[in-house]
Amino acid sequence: MEDRVPTGIQGFDRLVGGGFPRGTVNLLSGPAGSGKSLFGLHFAYNGAALFGENSMVVVLEETRRSLERAMASYGMEVGPYEREGRFLLVDIGELRTDEPERVVGFDEIRGFLDAALPRSGARRLVLDSLSAIGLYYGSAEQLRERMFSFTRFLRARDVTTLLITESEEGAGLTRFGLEQFLADSFIYLGLEEIKGDLRRTLTVRKMRFTRHDAAKHPVHVTSAGLVVLDQEKVM
Repeated sequence: MEDRVPTGIQGFDRLVGGGFPRGTVNLLSGPAGSGKSLFGLHFAYNGAALFGENSMVVVLEETRRSLERAMASYGMEVGPYEREGRFLLVDIGELRTDEPERVVGFDEIRGFLDAALPRSGARRLVLDSLSAIGLYYGSAEQLRERMFSFTRFLRARDVTTLLITESEEGAGLTRFGLEQFLADSFIYLGLEEIKGDLRRTLTVRKMRFTRHDAAKHPVHVTSAGLVVLDQEKVM
């Protein structure tokens, strides 16, 4: 079997043959409130806590303090793993003390990762989110070219990456309409109103190098975080 990187998210890994193929660049998209950031935090935290892999989370919109509170509320205590150097949470705005609110592009993120990945020994990387980086570019052509170069850079590193982007209601599956074509896999988290209630769903829309379940499945957010009901389908 090809080397897999399990997410540890209940129900998800069974949909994709045990996890992401190692060394791939994977995309996660969905509207606000669908659970994207929580999925990414699970992937990184479980890497350190369950699978002995150093993990790095790089955030561009949320603050470190906000994410630490979110993780603690779902039972993810990162302190011990941070002290051991197995989990690293990087708030780009916090690092940029001169201009913390300035939008950064792929070249700046690449420069940071070029130095940080070898030092950290990270085998898992989460970048949240591409939507913030994309605002740096003035045209779709320029964004596509720089994003393509960035994904090639990531594949050349010994790291399995989860890139997070967002979708807007009625405006397509991703923020810029091109992210899904540059990634090795594409997972979509939906948020649908059914009989007056909002229902979270997950669909694996694409995954290179592997067979995968392509059905839409319910997702629950429990006290322990995300649970994918892989045996149930949303019709």
